[in-house]
Amino acid sequence: MKIFVYEHITSGALIDEYLPASLAHEGNDMLTTIVNDMAELADIELSILRDNRLEAIAIISNNPRHISHAINTAPEFQQYYDVALNNSDAVLVIAPETDGILQKIQQSVLDKGKKLLGCLPSATQICSDKYECHQHFIGHSVAIPHTILATDWSHHPFTSSTGFIIKPRQGAGCIDTLMFENISALETWLTNTTNNLKDFIIQPYIQGIAISLSALFDAHDSRILAVNQQYIDLNDGCLSFHGCRVNSISETVFSLKQAADITQEIQNALSGLWGFVGIDLIVTNNKAYIIDINPRLTTAYVGLHQSIGINPAQLLLIMMNKGLAALPMTIERQPIEVLI
Repeated sequence: MKIFVYEHITSGALIDEYLPASLAHEGNDMLTTIVNDMAELADIELSILRDNRLEAIAIISNNPRHISHAINTAPEFQQYYDVALNNSDAVLVIAPETDGILQKIQQSVLDKGKKLLGCLPSATQICSDKYECHQHFIGHSVAIPHTILATDWSHHPFTSSTGFIIKPRQGAGCIDTLMFENISALETWLTNTTNNLKDFIIQPYIQGIAISLSALFDAHDSRILAVNQQYIDLNDGCLSFHGCRVNSISETVFSLKQAADITQEIQNALSGLWGFVGIDLIVTNNKAYIIDINPRLTTAYVGLHQSIGINPAQLLLIMMNKGLAALPMTIERQPIEVLI
């Protein structure tokens, strides 16, 4: 099988722009890990696109079965993207949801009649828009923070004893996520910001443990691969993500059964999720709130193979051919730290 693994930040899509070091590092780690996992599998031929400002990935460049297209210009990017897509049987996409990037790339794969090793664009659209995601899930038995558009604050304010969060309506991770301790500070920002308020949402700040789930979804079921502790800092009112510790959460804090129940609730509420999906949660003493659903492989994947002792890419392809029921029922887990 010929598989095109597309990682947006490192692909050369930004060849005419400044390449953000932190995003390139994170994207490169995910890309390197998934291609190394896939390269272990029999009868797999890989292709990637590679921004020429970055070093080659050894497992690709040292094996004639695999192809790395070096990108030097924007026209080259489009040319080799089309070549890699046309020559593939299946495509795995890693890209930010911001500005609909992930959804557009997923749709381009389907438009070419290729197998998409990921979520359908319809599911990605809902997950990518945090307000739309809230609106979708409030009608289902899924715990999600109260969410309003920043433009609606003057008409629908709410109280929160623990503070408020403002974040982009479409965004990845903690980028541009701000915390305000009280209404006065929040309203000062709303009054003085030069940002377009229609692009932001407001939520209560929920105090608890930041957790992410690494899961596999098929059309009917889901399987938890890891329950991860997230490293999120709050400095001068700004939240930032620094990595995670894969499979490190105690069963007494948040159990695998609780994780499985939440993924099944999401499965029942939202069709079109398939493949690797990351779910961000805040766990309090008596409740778990869904903060984000990432319809793609996430940073925790970097430590997943080492944590579970099984090649996750192999699990993905087994699921593709035989369904989730064919996966091992028992997975051993050990904590592995992933820093960005």
